[in-house]
Amino acid sequence: MMNSKEVASNISIIAAALDDYSCIQNMARFYFYDLSRDCGFISSDWAIPKNGLYEGFDFKNYFEESSRKVYLVKVHDEIAGFVLLNQATEDPDADWNVGEFFIIAKFQGRGVASHVAKEIWRMHPGKWEVSVIPYNKSALKFWEKVISEVVCHSFKKEIKKVSYDEYCPERVIFSFDSQYSISNKINLNFCMRSPLVRDVDAMVLFSKNKRKFYEKAQPQFWRDAGQAGDNAQKTWFTEILDDTNYVIFIAENDAQDVIGFIIGKFMPAPEVYNPGGLTLMIDDFCVASEIMWQSVGAALIDSTKAAAKLKGAVQILVVCGAHDRFKRRFLSEQNLSIASEWFVGGIV
Repeated sequence: MMNSKEVASNISIIAAALDDYSCIQNMARFYFYDLSRDCGFISSDWAIPKNGLYEGFDFKNYFEESSRKVYLVKVHDEIAGFVLLNQATEDPDADWNVGEFFIIAKFQGRGVASHVAKEIWRMHPGKWEVSVIPYNKSALKFWEKVISEVVCHSFKKEIKKVSYDEYCPERVIFSFDSQYSISNKINLNFCMRSPLVRDVDAMVLFSKNKRKFYEKAQPQFWRDAGQAGDNAQKTWFTEILDDTNYVIFIAENDAQDVIGFIIGKFMPAPEVYNPGGLTLMIDDFCVASEIMWQSVGAALIDSTKAAAKLKGAVQILVVCGAHDRFKRRFLSEQNLSIASEWFVGGIV
């Protein structure tokens, strides 16, 4: 039998795909069975159905909406639970809410849940809420302990009425900001360099992942072109590597993995404007994880601005999806402001 340290060292958190939907729904039966220990007497809705099978909510919208995320938890290669995140927060300034969180019985009490929660907050730094049914005493104890460990007791614990649950509207809501407590613990070594042909595949993959994320928010404008689109982008990235009309930087870690890239193109201003020189337009700008915007993202944009200034550019223009909250926050912290936004819709 593995001890807690051995279990924790073999945990993986994997972004789920639509193919995992049935697996999540099947586990939801056991999730609600677990919840019934503390919450089973809230109302008759918690009674076990006549067929003996607990039923959970339909979580399919977590796979379809850009404001939601689904993760499978595995220990070694065995499914151990799931995490569902959403942005249905009581505080409009909060970034994420832990919608549903479940670790199967055999891995409970072995440090898996604590490890997974902390890793999720590391993956998505920002302002968080965790909403707990007051009857769920074991969950209240767990969340207060693990949140305290992450933010050194710097959190709010409030009782509020929520609008999304008519049967049990009263919730205990923990709110905290994981960004700075987590970023203070990061020791990420990386360097900036010029791009090489061998970087192109990684650049294409980063860009494709961004488009997939954006497509959920605006499925018409950002509709993915599939393999043909990937091939076209690979050709274009390769062609511009040595083009002096572009500024390109790669962020590489100690293992020589690409962890971010940025591409800027020099453009003259339209004739009706006179900013005083060239504009560097940055469209393709990606990092490996949201937590890297403050470090890798900042280094990429600083390197790009310095190179652009040497060529006479006086301003930068960064394209960012309206729903990309973490990138937008980062850009605001870089003293960039919104000059214009696009409104897109089909013609019917």
